[in-house]
Amino acid sequence: MFDPAYQPGTSEQRAGDLRALLNPRSVLAILRDFYSRRMAWAALLISALLLAYGGGAVMFWYHAIYLGEGGPAISHWLHWLLDSSAGFVGLIPAIAVILPLAGWVAARVQDDQLRKTLYVVTGGVAFALVTAPGPFLHDALVGRGTWVASQVTSWWGDGRAPLPPAEQVGVVAEVARQVALGVPLYIVTMAVALVAVRAVVQLWRAA
Repeated sequence: MFDPAYQPGTSEQRAGDLRALLNPRSVLAILRDFYSRRMAWAALLISALLLAYGGGAVMFWYHAIYLGEGGPAISHWLHWLLDSSAGFVGLIPAIAVILPLAGWVAARVQDDQLRKTLYVVTGGVAFALVTAPGPFLHDALVGRGTWVASQVTSWWGDGRAPLPPAEQVGVVAEVARQVALGVPLYIVTMAVALVAVRAVVQLWRAA
């Protein structure tokens, strides 16, 4: 997947039945096989950074600015950095599982372009679903009124009054709009991450 020179054989093309994803032992075997290669760890780091900080930047703009949800009396840059860093730490275990499973699903096809497309779509959709409850977790853990938000404001507050919260919507509507933005956003981010990882692998092999 990450090596542009790699071509899967016929046996790898039909790498098991999709029902294997429902078997915990099969999933563990997929994860062990994936992380037995050094390039997989580079893929995890690059993908996690882009999903958390790149995707996080778009989500920050959407929630804090476009929807007017605002935040504590700190700069937008610091707010984005703190939110994205929390997302990076909290979501890297999920990303560590999503990447191998998306790669395993994509390995079932031999055409390189289709394989890449299947990988980024599977990974992007899975990540969007995992992060669907993100706004609620954010509010509960680091949102306005929490200990973390109070400490951050006292340390790095810039004197601005925090913006008033946006009008509350129902849980279903909140999750729906999170997923609606997350699916295309994270598919694109996964594609960018794949390009970046392949470039790193090419440089690695050329060195």
